[in-house]
Amino acid sequence: MAYSERHKIIISCGFDFEVFLWNPYMSTKILKLDGHEHPLIGVSSLSSHNCFITADAHGMVKVWSILDYNCIQTFYVTNVSQVTCLCAVPKHRRLICGSRKMRIYQYSKPFMHEFSDDNAIVSAKFSDKRLEIYVAGERSIKVWDARTGMPIRTLRNVLDSDITCMELDT
Repeated sequence: MAYSERHKIIISCGFDFEVFLWNPYMSTKILKLDGHEHPLIGVSSLSSHNCFITADAHGMVKVWSILDYNCIQTFYVTNVSQVTCLCAVPKHRRLICGSRKMRIYQYSKPFMHEFSDDNAIVSAKFSDKRLEIYVAGERSIKVWDARTGMPIRTLRNVLDSDITCMELDT
């Protein structure tokens, strides 16, 4: 079980194959997430990254968005017969998966920085007049060319606090 203080939800899993989300002030679950095919062995919340991680006994690891509860990444722990536990260490950007052998995954900056972003996306807007896509995350806005898919510019530290919403006007 994991708790996201920032988003006020409890995330639980067990030997069934589903992940359950709970409001701590209600007695019934608010959402069930499917996607694993084996018993779940752990969940870890990374509220600072707006996500949580689940793992099953056969080594399938899923990263879920805490904003819309969609699966944003799936990967497998390799060369192990059964995963027994997992632990996320956000400060060092590591995910540790335990079995007879311990596997440590290091999160690093994307290899192709021009096609991705480290910030969690809060809002994305398309301008049909300029043919640009504006993507807001943390305190920055990245502008992409909609025709080529390449970034044009980054507006850094546009606010003193994290961006929570964005809208385009004429």
